Amino acid sequence: MPSTQQVVLITGASSGFGRLIAETLARKKFQVFATMRNVKGRNAAVAREIAEFAKHESLPLQVVELDVTDDLSVESAVSKIVLQSGRIDVLVNNTGYGIMDLAETVTMAQAQRQFDTNFFGVLRMNRAVLPAMKRQGSGLLRHVSSGAGRLAIPGMGLYCASKFAMEALAEVLSLRTGFARNRLRGDRAGSICHIRGR
Repeated sequence: MPSTQQVVLITGASSGFGRLIAETLARKKFQVFATMRNVKGRNAAVAREIAEFAKHESLPLQVVELDVTDDLSVESAVSKIVLQSGRIDVLVNNTGYGIMDLAETVTMAQAQRQFDTNFFGVLRMNRAVLPAMKRQGSGLLRHVSSGAGRLAIPGMGLYCASKFAMEALAEVLSLRTGFARNRLRGDRAGSICHIRGR
């Protein structure tokens, strides 16, 4: 059944900012889909905790399996959410991690994994939700970034590069898809893109 509430999909919601954002928005009565990998494996206990928390507080919060590095996982999760709710109003691209090492000592496999999560994961998610947002005529993309997306930090070269790439993607979206770009100032908590309508 289509939701009458604003529908929010959050990646990387098993811990940290993702989980905090999920719980906070659910308490504000957004319909929240907290996504994470391995909900029947490594994250099973966390998924149960979030489900119990939602039940105890009667919150519109559900856990959904989603791996941002896997095309089929992304497509499946987004399709499930759109089928259930009829829409996606907000995507919070929160999934990410950082390699802390000298760039020249990082293996190519490690570098590719860093970019597959921090940059290509965002691209996959945006591509998956944008058709629904365009059909709706509205939507919000929220990219959780960091100061490392605008300055180089010794020992964090690949992390910085992946965040620079994510920031550039947000800039391109603002120019190419009818999104208006709003920069957050100060803490570089992230990038926001609003869809303008049809």
